[in-house]
Amino acid sequence: MPEPLTDDYLQTTQQLITAVPAGPWEPITNDYGVPDGVGPVSYLETASDEYQVPVIALVSHAREALPRYVGEVARQRVVIRDLESQVRKLQKSMGGSHDR
Repeated sequence: MPEPLTDDYLQTTQQLITAVPAGPWEPITNDYGVPDGVGPVSYLETASDEYQVPVIALVSHAREALPRYVGEVARQRVVIRDLESQVRKLQKSMGGSHDR
């Protein structure tokens, strides 16, 4: 199972996202009509032409998806911390501590 994302990791990711040009990043075709770039990535080479189009599609999608995922993780962390605080208050009011 992957390690939980730290606040520092999320902040670094957010900084990287804001440092690149805004999306959406559209695929760019070469002189032969084959996609070989996306947004500011002017040339993308893969080990096989078979993988080039899916990789470009992923990079294009990731430009808008990644900020949304990072934002959702940050939002959920706020909700989780609030719920944990409420649980602690309830436990305290009931006169005991029920650690998880």
